[in-house]
Amino acid sequence: MMYPYTDEKLQRLRALLTDMKSVLVAFSGGVDSTFLVKIVQETLGQKVLAVTEASPVYPGEETEQAITLAQRLGVRHQLIETGELTLPEFTENSKNFASL
Repeated sequence: MMYPYTDEKLQRLRALLTDMKSVLVAFSGGVDSTFLVKIVQETLGQKVLAVTEASPVYPGEETEQAITLAQRLGVRHQLIETGELTLPEFTENSKNFASL
């Protein structure tokens, strides 16, 4: 048993999910996104898609970890090429970058 406050939050999350037809989760393979993917999978079955950024600025080991973890969880998983290195706004690294 978890803490009562945690149980209540988890019940609320599951209630929100049951009203959804499907869910896409931005999946890094970290603790937060893995937890969410697992809860969505338990609630909606295979109506979850885990999506991971495929980018040269995202460490390859972390991408591989996300792929492996998605396979172990048995969830559909897709890599998305982000292409941010083709954006001058990204590569020039100006002081206004955070406002993009």
